[in-house]
Amino acid sequence: MRRELVWGLLICVGCTGDVGDALPEGAELLDAAPGDALAIDGVEMIAPFEGEGVWAEIVFDDGATHTLEIETLPDGRVILLLPIEAEGEAVEASAEAASPGPCADGAKNLHNRRWTKTYQWSFNAASTPGYMNTDAVETRMKRAATNITRSDNNCGLLDHVSAQHSYEGRTTHGVQITSAAGCTGGNGHNTVAFGDLPSGVLGVACSWFSNGQMLESDVRLNKADFKWVAEIGSGCSNRWSVEAVMTHEMGHVFGLAHVGEANHGNLTMSTAINGPCQNSEASLGLGDVRGLRAKY
Repeated sequence: MRRELVWGLLICVGCTGDVGDALPEGAELLDAAPGDALAIDGVEMIAPFEGEGVWAEIVFDDGATHTLEIETLPDGRVILLLPIEAEGEAVEASAEAASPGPCADGAKNLHNRRWTKTYQWSFNAASTPGYMNTDAVETRMKRAATNITRSDNNCGLLDHVSAQHSYEGRTTHGVQITSAAGCTGGNGHNTVAFGDLPSGVLGVACSWFSNGQMLESDVRLNKADFKWVAEIGSGCSNRWSVEAVMTHEMGHVFGLAHVGEANHGNLTMSTAINGPCQNSEASLGLGDVRGLRAKY
C-alpha cells in the first residue's frame, strides 16, 4: 500500500542504488529524516532519532485496531515496518461467546521489545473527566499496571513474571500522543492521561524503543467521545471500565501484541474490549500470562 507523507514526501518502495544495508523483512523505506513529521494512513508520527523506533497502537470501540511502527536506522534511514499482527476489524459483540474460555486459550503474540528496567510512570490527574472521582480513577490505573506485572488471573496460574512497574504519583506532564492519535517525539516521561482522540478511538498507546529495549510508553484514553467508570455498579450504562481498558493498554506497554478477536475474544489482548460496563479484560487469560512469561 502506498502511503502519503506530509510536506510532499513520498515512500520509496523497492528503491535501487546505494541506500546502505538491506532493510528488515517487510520494511518500506521512507523519504524522510529523523525529526520529520509524517502523516501515514492519516496518523501523524514524528520520525525518531537514529537507532530508535516508535510504535502506535490505536484501538476502536468496535474492535477495529490500527498499528504503526517507524524506525530510524543508525545510518539515518527512516523505515515503516509492517505490523506483526493482522489489523483488527470491527467484530460482532458476541465474538467472545464463540471463543474458548480465557483459561483454555493459550494464544499469544509478542512485540520484539521489552522493559529491561522498572517501568516508572505517572498519571496526569488533571485530565480526569469532571464526573469521575480522581482518587478512584488513580486506584484503577495503578491496579491495571499491577494486573500485568503480577499476571493477575482467575485460572490459578502463579506469578512467574519478572516485569515491574513503579507508580511515581500524579504529574503535570502531558502524554506525547496527539488528539489525532499520533505519537510525537517523546519527552522522557511515562505518562497516562485522558484526552481528546478521533471519534470511535477508545484509546492509544505509544512506545519508543531502541535495540529491543523500551525507552518510554504513554497511554491516552478518549474522554471526548466516551464515558468512563472506575467502580462498576448496577446502574452502569454505556461507560467503559478504566481498569479493563488500561489493563489491555498496559499489556502493550509491556510488549504484548494483539491476538485475533474472532477466535480469542476472551483474552485481555484480543483486539476488542468486550463492551462497556464490564471488567473482564482486567483479569488475564492463559495466553496473556504465557506471553508475559515468554517475555519476562
